[in-house]
Amino acid sequence: MRTQLLFLFIFFNSFLSYNQINLNKIDYVKLDNQFKLASIDNLGKLYFLEGNKLIKVNTFSNFSSNPFSKENYFFSDLSIGNISKVDCYNTYKLKLWYSDYSILVILDNYLNEIKRINFNLISSGFNISEISSANENNVWVFDESLMRLKKFNFFKKIYIDNIETKIDGKLIDMKSNYNYLWVLTEKYFYKINYNGLIIYKSKNKHKFSRLGFYKNDILLSNNSELFQFKNNEELFVKINLEKLFIKDFFVINETLYIYDEDYLNKYLILTY
Repeated sequence: MRTQLLFLFIFFNSFLSYNQINLNKIDYVKLDNQFKLASIDNLGKLYFLEGNKLIKVNTFSNFSSNPFSKENYFFSDLSIGNISKVDCYNTYKLKLWYSDYSILVILDNYLNEIKRINFNLISSGFNISEISSANENNVWVFDESLMRLKKFNFFKKIYIDNIETKIDGKLIDMKSNYNYLWVLTEKYFYKINYNGLIIYKSKNKHKFSRLGFYKNDILLSNNSELFQFKNNEELFVKINLEKLFIKDFFVINETLYIYDEDYLNKYLILTY
């Protein structure tokens, strides 16, 4: 009996430690305070903001030596203020959100404008404060006045009628990988399917402020800690990390970038 219990204990602990993330720091670079890192796409291209100007950079070395090189791409529109969010999950339909004017701009991979939606002209009685990519030609939008999520087709300029999801607490972050929308509020952490159904909900007890995707799992951070949410096990596991202020982070394949306002820190993700 003791032997069986010991075997089960060892097996259970081995199971929990499987796919545990470890980080190996491989590089870091100083960022110019003139530019704010907004995002990194799945091809490793970097997106910087300078005021209301978006700059797409093929390699960081090109940017650091000459930010306004002809090898980089640019987009700017002075008439609608500063960019609040850069969503580059689909690099061929890049989404810029201008929260001050409730305007969504869709760009191609060369930062040419494809489409523009002014939600003030569409959403009578709605207060759209945040967006995220969704499947096909849709985006998730958050109506702050009613604390609900809706799905919007940006080519047809219509809401998907049967999709509406109520959430609780002030919205902090939301990101979609098309299959699921992951939402962080001050109170809760949500997993929502493409039909708007909540299929997982837990308290935001670690005060997470950012989330990102790593394979089938989710990474979440507060200002100083990083966690792995093991999707299949519905388990939060803290990742060992040097003492660091985490303003934002990005995961590209097996590489983790942590932005601390002054430096972009680059780590190799190792799993055991």
